[in-house]
This record gives sequence, C-alpha cells and structure tokens, in this order.
Amino acid sequence: MPATLEDVAKAAGVSTATVSHVINASKPVSAATRARVEAAIAELGYRPSPSARSLRTGQHHMLGLLLPDLANPFFPALAQAVAETAHELGYGLMLSESGTDPETEEQALAAMQQRVDGIVWVPETRQPRTRPYRPTVVIDRVGPDLLEFDSVSSDHRLGGRLLARAILELGHRRIGLLAGPADSVSARQRREALCAELGDIQPEWILEVPYSSELPAAALARLLQPGPTLIVAANDAVAIGALRVLKAHGRRVPEDLSLVGFDDIPWATLVDPPLSTVSQPVRAIGRSAVELLHRRLGDQGGAPTHLVLPVEYVARGSTRRLRPEELRA
Repeated sequence: MPATLEDVAKAAGVSTATVSHVINASKPVSAATRARVEAAIAELGYRPSPSARSLRTGQHHMLGLLLPDLANPFFPALAQAVAETAHELGYGLMLSESGTDPETEEQALAAMQQRVDGIVWVPETRQPRTRPYRPTVVIDRVGPDLLEFDSVSSDHRLGGRLLARAILELGHRRIGLLAGPADSVSARQRREALCAELGDIQPEWILEVPYSSELPAAALARLLQPGPTLIVAANDAVAIGALRVLKAHGRRVPEDLSLVGFDDIPWATLVDPPLSTVSQPVRAIGRSAVELLHRRLGDQGGAPTHLVLPVEYVARGSTRRLRPEELRA
C-alpha cells in the first residue's frame, strides 16, 4: 500500500499537521524537524495526493483550455503553446473541445470549471450562453459581452488592412470573399477592415462559410463561376479547401485565380502552391494567455487586460501580380 501522511508522521515522530506544514510550506518548521520529515518522506516513498491537496487548499494546480474544435490546424498549434507555458509555470492542463453547438460549449465549460483554477477560452460565438466563474483569459473572439475577462488576440483589423494593401499592390480589382461566420468577432473585424481599406474597389461577392476546409455547396458554386481574379478566404483551412476544389475543376492557382488565407498554419507551406496568408503569432498568443492567467490567479483584483498582438502578411506562390493587359480587361 502507498505510504500515507500518517505513516510519515509516525516515522518522523511528529504530528500529521507538521508533515503537512513541511510539504505545503504553510507554517515555519525548525530545520531539525524538517530534516526528519523529509527523510521519512524519502524513506517511505510518500507522494502527496493531488485530489486531497485540492480539497484542502481549493487549488488544483490545473488550467483548462477550451477550444471550438481541433480539426482546424491553428488550434493544435495554440494548444501546444498553452501546454508548454502552463508546464513551465507549474500547472497541468486540461483540454476540452466545445464544438459548434452552444449547449455543448456550456456543458464543457461547466465540467471544466470543477477541476481547474483558471481557463484559457476560445469562445464559439461572440455571445456565449454561459460565462465562466473561474479566472479566465479569452483568446481571439473577444466580443463586447466578454470584455470583463482578460484577453489576448491578434490584430485582426490590421490583418484585413494588410490583405487589402497586398491585393491592390498586385493589381487585383475583382475580388471574391469567403468570409468567416457572421457571429465570429475576428471574421467580422477582418472583413470590415478589408473592405474599408479597399475603398471603392469592393468584393464582387461575399459569402459566409465555416472555418473549415469542407466548403458548403454555395461556396463551391461561387468558386467555379467566372469573375474574380483573386479569392480572399476566411482562414487557411478555407483557402486550402478552395484550392482543392479549384484544382479538381482544372483551375490553376495563381495563373487563373489568386488565393489568400489567414493564420499561416503549418499546412500553408505544404500545399502546392504555397499559400499567401496573414501570419498570426500563435505561439505568442498561447504564451501570453497563460502568463496573463497566471498573474490573474495571483491577484484577482484590478481591471481586465486586453492584449492585441501584431500580424504580418506573407506572400507566397498562391498569388501573382496581374499583367498590364489583364489590368485593362
């Protein structure tokens, strides 16, 4: 049987309270007594019970990470950065997927809060039906209803402007936009900034699609219609889905149609041609979120902090500059 707290106390000739003080550094203990307790712990191979400790202290030394899905490659990269930083700061990590259903997200959030000290959360919608009662840092989708929480996000408006500038510099004037979901804060910010920066040159069509490489039928039909010389995708997963459809129907990228994404996921450099995109600092987002949550757990007072991290446009092979005769067409 594993050694118990009582076994250690008996071997060291002290009370169980003294053993607890040594383990948790909760009260001063003399050097001689501490040495006897530590020797007994080592001799008996005693390991404190995490569940018992959490019952005594109310702390789990665990963080939660709640994501909408793990199919989008952006989120596993984010999870890795969160997990690494949590480990460095002495926390375990509980990962959960909320899906696209508000009820599922509500259930996942409720279950997670019973087991963690704080939560890093990417909400499915900008108006979630439930709110966490644990200290929480919101990533990316920081709607007006969530401003009470600390947050970390990319500068999505800057991303939209950078896309527009690249499009105009390449000479494109006929644009199609596969925008993200209407209730996605980041999608709305990108779209608004893109259209504002384009000025008089507005997309010929705008179609809202999920953040997925599996495109709906309406998107497939739009992609195959003549018109735009460049397609802006809601994110890289959508752009890769569009690239697959275009290739299957004999459309060449970028010769026949240029294509840009958003996120700069690892797959963006693996497709043919490599994808032009806006690069989000995913590792910095994950690290900043955990560090911010760690500070909040240490001091739960004060106004919320909202970090906005810069993005950059990365030009690759999926876009090209239009020739002079194409500009006049």
